[in-house]
Amino acid sequence: MIVKKIKATQTKKPKAWQIGDLVDYIRFPHDRNPQEKVEYAGGRNFWSATHRGQRGEMISLANESAHSRMPVQHWVFSWQEGEQPTREQVEEVVDVFLERMGLEGHQTVYGLHFDTDNYHLHIAINRMNEQTRKVVQPHKGFDIEEAHKIVAIIERRQGWASQENARYEETDDGTIIRKKKTKKKLQKIKTIK
Repeated sequence: MIVKKIKATQTKKPKAWQIGDLVDYIRFPHDRNPQEKVEYAGGRNFWSATHRGQRGEMISLANESAHSRMPVQHWVFSWQEGEQPTREQVEEVVDVFLERMGLEGHQTVYGLHFDTDNYHLHIAINRMNEQTRKVVQPHKGFDIEEAHKIVAIIERRQGWASQENARYEETDDGTIIRKKKTKKKLQKIKTIK
C-alpha cells in the first residue's frame, strides 16, 4: 500500500471551484475519465446526506478560513495489484486516518476508485474545525510521515502486502518502527551520489 498527499494544482482558481472540483471528482470520476469507476463512496460530519449538500457545506466552511488559501487536503491510499478492499476495510482506513491525523469530526468525502490494476482511495478532508473556526495543521506539518505510519497500521490490521520501500512497519506489540534500509537500497543511494 502507498499513500500520497496531492498538492493543489489549480491554485489560480477560486477556493470554491477547487473544492467543488475535487469533491465531484471523488464521487463521479467517470465524468472526467470514462474508464475510472467509483466502487464505493462516503462522507462524514455533514448535516446533509446528499452529494450536492455536502459539497456546499465543505465549500462554505472552507471559505470561512481567512488564513489558509486551501484548508481542504487531498490524500490517496493505493493498494497493490490484485488487492481489493471491502467497504468495511475502506471505512477502517478512513477511521484510522482521521484518528491518527487528529481530524475526527472534520468534514470528509472519500471514494474508492478503480481504473488501473490498483484500487485507490481518495480522501478530501476539510482541516477547518467547525467549532473553533481554525484550520488544524496535523502533526505540525509532518503529516506525510504520519500517513506512512498509517499505511503500516492498515497493512498489519488488514493483512495487505507491504511495499518493498515502505518507511514503517507495525510490530506484533503494535509499535510503529522505521524500516531499515536494505543493502540493495543503500547501493542505489551510493550510485546516485
